Amino acid sequence: PKGGRGGRGGRGGRGEFGGRGPKPWGRKGPPPDDPVWLNANRNSQNTRLVKAVLVAGLYPNLVKVTPATKPGAPPSLTYQTEQNTTERIAIHPSSVNYSCKKYAARWLVYHERVQTTSVFVRDCSTVTPYQLLLFGGKIQVQHAAGTLSLDTFATFKAPAKVGVLLKEIRQRLERVLSDKIQRPEEDLRITGGPLVEAILQLLNTEPATAAPR
Repeated sequence: PKGGRGGRGGRGGRGEFGGRGPKPWGRKGPPPDDPVWLNANRNSQNTRLVKAVLVAGLYPNLVKVTPATKPGAPPSLTYQTEQNTTERIAIHPSSVNYSCKKYAARWLVYHERVQTTSVFVRDCSTVTPYQLLLFGGKIQVQHAAGTLSLDTFATFKAPAKVGVLLKEIRQRLERVLSDKIQRPEEDLRITGGPLVEAILQLLNTEPATAAPR
């Protein structure tokens, strides 16, 4: 019902943030000191978390960056095709990353892949192993080799216990999100607060230059 107190557009019921709502902010949006708005955006300046969200939305659009052996030469960029073969790829001239000779991390996620004179990516951003392992594809643990891999393309050196821990974190996060979908009125800060803080700590303390195998 439009405008009714019990309807989606009214002021009855619970809003998406778990409180009474939704907030009647109007076209101008919320005031800068609104507590609901501040709480919902408390991590909006955390670049590492934002990149993790990019991984969740863009994976498996992934590029591996291999540094050049010659000084001043550009790195080698490769991606996995739909046929599971590894092919060369380049940054499109229209991308802000086109002139980069060195990247802060060994992986890029991208939004669009195009083919003209070559295969290119446009919108792309560097991402780290934890961002990929926490929000990317299926983790496979190679106990004997001491490595973790995502869908056979991205491989990382790590003890098996790290892979088992990351898989457990992901399973718990999926349960929290599933519970939120089934019970939208539930406050995530209560059910998933410690888990979210653990994920944030992992993301925030990872070396930015963590390298693949």
